[in-house]
Amino acid sequence: MFIELVDALRCPVAHEESWLVAAAIRMEARHIVEGTLGCPVCSAEYPIRNGVVDFRRGVGQLPAEDAPHDPELAMRLAAMLDLADAQGFAVLLGTWGSHAAELSGIVETPLILIDPPANVTGAPGVSVLRCDGELPLAAGAARAMAIDDGDSARVASAVRATRVKGRVLAPVSVELPTGVRQLARDESVWVGERESVASPLVTLHVRRSV
Repeated sequence: MFIELVDALRCPVAHEESWLVAAAIRMEARHIVEGTLGCPVCSAEYPIRNGVVDFRRGVGQLPAEDAPHDPELAMRLAAMLDLADAQGFAVLLGTWGSHAAELSGIVETPLILIDPPANVTGAPGVSVLRCDGELPLAAGAARAMAIDDGDSARVASAVRATRVKGRVLAPVSVELPTGVRQLARDESVWVGERESVASPLVTLHVRRSV
């Protein structure tokens, strides 16, 4: 887990949002290989083993096999997610994580893989998280998000974690979610942009002079 991305992580338990505290046992070049993330609000602890942060509260089902590596698809991902520089980080959900090695070879943007296939591991510039519910990311933290399936709660959580004007990509089988404006679509995927969130109405109190 790349230590500079810890600030973007959040406890998935339902309570007020708070940063997590990292306790590293072993590090390699700014990556936490063994350690723990702790929540100061609910005292939950999440282990980091072999560089993978485990937020699961149950036994999750992971894709068993890695998809075929496709350098051409990695190039398309870089373009569709607008990963033209090293600013921020991008998130690849599920089977999209199969393309992380090729993608990290052509972009400088740090990547977070959430629930990639079981045989996909982290590497310099690539961090891996396991979770079984709400994505453990701060609201608006990611510059881009690749969604892998149409689970409504997961899609809503992914959109929430994407910053305004950030790119969102998903298979055409996933319905365009609320808060995302479509930019392009082909026979396999659509690409959208996270729209700004409307501010709540402010009530004005007018003092009348007598």
